[in-house]
Amino acid sequence: MAETFPGRNPWDLKHRPGGLVDIEFIAQTLQLVHAPVRPAVLDTNTVGALIMLKKAGALTAQDADVLLASARLQHALTQVLRIALDETPDIEQATPGLKTLLTRAAEAGSFAETQQRLCELQTATREIFNRVMGAPHPSTSSG
Repeated sequence: MAETFPGRNPWDLKHRPGGLVDIEFIAQTLQLVHAPVRPAVLDTNTVGALIMLKKAGALTAQDADVLLASARLQHALTQVLRIALDETPDIEQATPGLKTLLTRAAEAGSFAETQQRLCELQTATREIFNRVMGAPHPSTSSG
């Protein structure tokens, strides 16, 4: 899937490493692994599943909190982008108005803070994805 949809732009919130697809894969995989013993981890909503996985101890509190923050931020930003644009933005070309809307959605003080928070959460999410999914360390893979 990563080869078909590389998500090189941090604003490709769905396919970017550490993006929404990674979060969904983590939640779905952990539900499949843990549901036979703990059916309460099942939830059709990714955020709901992460909460249930945290409660069941299938995710550490720290990992769950990162994934929840990442999912919530990226979902909020996705909603703005879906309304404003037909494609993944070249953020350097984004209008000041769009940057303001994205900053509000991120509940950040500035657009620079929004970008920094997004980058930090995508990086942390990808690290959790690699650990949970047993992916090779980033230095040994093509990304």
